[in-house]
Amino acid sequence: MRIIILHGDDVVKSYDRLQKFVGEAKHRSWKITEFSLEEVTNQSLFGEESFYVLHDYKILTKKILEKLQKYSGNLIVYNQGKIPAPTLKNLGANKIELFELPQLLWKFLDNMTIMGLHELIKSQAVEYILAMMAWKFKQNYLKNSSEKNAKLISDLAEIDIKSKTGKADLLLSLDLLLSKKLV
Repeated sequence: MRIIILHGDDVVKSYDRLQKFVGEAKHRSWKITEFSLEEVTNQSLFGEESFYVLHDYKILTKKILEKLQKYSGNLIVYNQGKIPAPTLKNLGANKIELFELPQLLWKFLDNMTIMGLHELIKSQAVEYILAMMAWKFKQNYLKNSSEKNAKLISDLAEIDIKSKTGKADLLLSLDLLLSKKLV
């Protein structure tokens, strides 16, 4: 079995890549199945090409990987986040694709400034930046469930709704949030 691994912190790009693989499999009329060992071992003997998707690489033990070598088909291992290097080596993949977020985005999330925001929108969609800010605020809230962190999440949700209903400009609203709340 051919094993392809898609992983990394940029879940948007890695998921898009997964969808391209699925689309190509559909185009080739391959059977597309969520991975399970029973499904693989019961695959058709009549040469039907199979395409499996696995969302939890941790179930791939050494014993299962040895069994998979006997079967034909393609296995896409999709993980939201980086898979540790020793694990990648043990999986014995035919192809590994890593999707990392740009360093500029991480720098912005660590130190949110208006100047950083405007630099970042040159390479990233403002909607994506909003989503990443929401992720960062959630992480901060989970570490410290203070009223300030809860208010930031609430303000960001309000900005999102207003921008989607045409009541506010998303970039200007984020500018205002950064200038008022994060100083």
